Amino acid sequence: MLERIRHTLTEHKALILVLLCILVIGVAYAVGRHSAEEQTAAEKPAVMTQEATQDAERLRAQLDVSRANAEALQRRLAEVQAGQRAPAATYYVQAPTVERAATIVERQIREDAPTLPRAAREKTDRTVVTPITQDKDGRTLPPEEQKVDVYKVNLRKDHRIKAGASVIDGKALMSVGYEQGRFEALAHFDGVNYKGVTVMYSVVEW
Repeated sequence: MLERIRHTLTEHKALILVLLCILVIGVAYAVGRHSAEEQTAAEKPAVMTQEATQDAERLRAQLDVSRANAEALQRRLAEVQAGQRAPAATYYVQAPTVERAATIVERQIREDAPTLPRAAREKTDRTVVTPITQDKDGRTLPPEEQKVDVYKVNLRKDHRIKAGASVIDGKALMSVGYEQGRFEALAHFDGVNYKGVTVMYSVVEW
């Protein structure tokens, strides 16, 4: 019986390889769909104070992002708030206070209001709405100079699952891989047996 199964597997290696590739792609698709649903929840805009956007730990907790992403985001937001980057768009809302204006803007983004500028409606990994009440030196701005900033954030993706095929000495192998940051590992199968692993590390990134 075992010999017969082994013979069948050997005889139909190519077909089994194709079926395994389809299976891996199907699993990756299912994982992607699940991640997309979680991502949709994460895309909801978050209202954060100016002080909170200057604290990487608070960014990490409120936006549910990795430490590396939170630290990179904190540096970028500091540049924006210091006036080192120009806004992509400017528009006006009527509100009695800047905090109330932030709440209105957050609701408009959540509801994808057509009155919003295109830059504010752009789909990104995270959206942060911040009432700006202080200048770059920490002094309170006069009410007429206070404003609401909207930050559209695309995160660095820290984890990736990969599927593909390799050809070694004319022999097709299925490859399944995992990548985190600079590290990547690939496992190779001939459709039946595990044949080896490849480990790579990115030395330079740009």
